[in-house]
Amino acid sequence: MFQHTNTMHGHSPLNLFRPSMKLAAFEVALKEKKHLAEGTIAFIFEKPNEFHFKAGQHIRMTLIDPPETDSEGNSRFFSLANAPQEKELLIAMRMRDTAFKRVLERMQIGDKVCIEMRLNSPHGSFALHDDDRHPAVFLIGGIGIVPALSMIKDATSRKLPHPLFLFYSNRRPEDAPFLDELEHLAKQHPSFTLIATMTRPEESASSWQGETGHIDHSLLERYVDDLTSPIYYIAGLPEMVSAMKTVLKDSGVSEDHIRAEEFSGFSMDHRGSIGQHGSMSRHDATHSKKRMRPLLIVAMVLMIIVAVNLHTVGIIFLSKIDFSAFSLNNPLFSVVIGLFFVFALFKLKYVLSFLHRKKKQSAPKISKG
Repeated sequence: MFQHTNTMHGHSPLNLFRPSMKLAAFEVALKEKKHLAEGTIAFIFEKPNEFHFKAGQHIRMTLIDPPETDSEGNSRFFSLANAPQEKELLIAMRMRDTAFKRVLERMQIGDKVCIEMRLNSPHGSFALHDDDRHPAVFLIGGIGIVPALSMIKDATSRKLPHPLFLFYSNRRPEDAPFLDELEHLAKQHPSFTLIATMTRPEESASSWQGETGHIDHSLLERYVDDLTSPIYYIAGLPEMVSAMKTVLKDSGVSEDHIRAEEFSGFSMDHRGSIGQHGSMSRHDATHSKKRMRPLLIVAMVLMIIVAVNLHTVGIIFLSKIDFSAFSLNNPLFSVVIGLFFVFALFKLKYVLSFLHRKKKQSAPKISKG
């Protein structure tokens, strides 16, 4: 094990690892691979004796001399799915066609990767709160289960007094990573309640007897007595996280009681359409945004060109009008003036909206974890 402060590879989305931050790096060998759900694989690595982490914490994985690479690079951020007490390191991910994941999927038992982690355990969004008077309620979509599973396993293993509720949304049982393990944990530990819900149970090969539909206020109210008391942990695609925040705020939950983690990306379902739960890799989100930047720039340039042309046409048109023919009593003059004010108001609204969006985009992002 060695320590360093600024040997960084690839990108650091959301400032998860800053150059001045002290890190610990380890080379760890692959011990096992197994399929968790459709399109989802677990990679189990050896755990060095010096490796200590807090439940819900993330690490950065870097491939060592990979046989192929692409523009997304050789490093990704992942949350660990296992509890700190366990003897191995477990990483789970939705598979998609990138060089990083192809190399990882083809790795042989004994092959090594480099993992890096913060030396100081996080005290941020995905670390279980200390005050057990407040239940912990997890609102999870798909592969977002990974940090939640780590926290739940840790809490039940240490017999913490926190009441734990997991609302776990997937399309079908076949798409739900760790569902069997979660059901077993719920049977073994009375403090932990699992509420699994399927949004497309009719597409499952087996019959589903549990909850159906998306997580909403009605579902939460059926299982949690006082919705304003718990601390909520949300993980999933950005759309799911945003929807859950809205549900909680509409239910009177304070923003101080909401912790959120977004996992972006996509997965292809069994019919080839885009699925609702993405990869755990936080690098995917950052790279996706970078791919969108050139398109946004092109769109803005086109909008400017169109606006300039419209203004030019308008100036030419106005220059050819004999305004002496107009008067305040002329109905046509009133129509022209009215159209001018409507256009001016539309432009003002657009400019204000644009400035508001730019202000939100330039707001500093808080590092999670």
